[in-house]
Amino acid sequence: MKKALYLFLLFVFGAAATGALAADIISLDRVSVLMPKSKVLSILGPPDETAQLGGGLNVDIYRVVNAMPLVRSGCIYYDKGSLVGQSFVFQGKMAGKTAERLREIGFSLLDEKTGSFRLAGRDDDTGQPLIAVIDENEGLTTVTTFEKGFYEQWVK
Repeated sequence: MKKALYLFLLFVFGAAATGALAADIISLDRVSVLMPKSKVLSILGPPDETAQLGGGLNVDIYRVVNAMPLVRSGCIYYDKGSLVGQSFVFQGKMAGKTAERLREIGFSLLDEKTGSFRLAGRDDDTGQPLIAVIDENEGLTTVTTFEKGFYEQWVK
């Protein structure tokens, strides 16, 4: 289930249409897990695209401007409630560098496979426990952070 979710996220973010609206890096940084969807929307505005991931998971996809190599971001909600995860899609292969950077700021490596890492840490703004999953596929690097309790119950 976990691998299917990541492949679907990669497909959805890679195929997201370019719309008139876009998120900026400063606004994205103000969003954190467990934030109510209404608060996220007040910060980021309406998404460029939405998708259902199944099992009650929905994702709002935002095109990101002026933050290369970051090109897309997604906010993952469970049953239209609070934010349970956030994804960032970067152009290029940078999984190893990203994992190393997270380790430098206090995340612990839980698992590593070729081009894929799973780490545990805390949100730098809220202190909320997070699981970060980093994956490379087809020239893109996807970093998805999940609220730890949600990850342990739903994704794992």
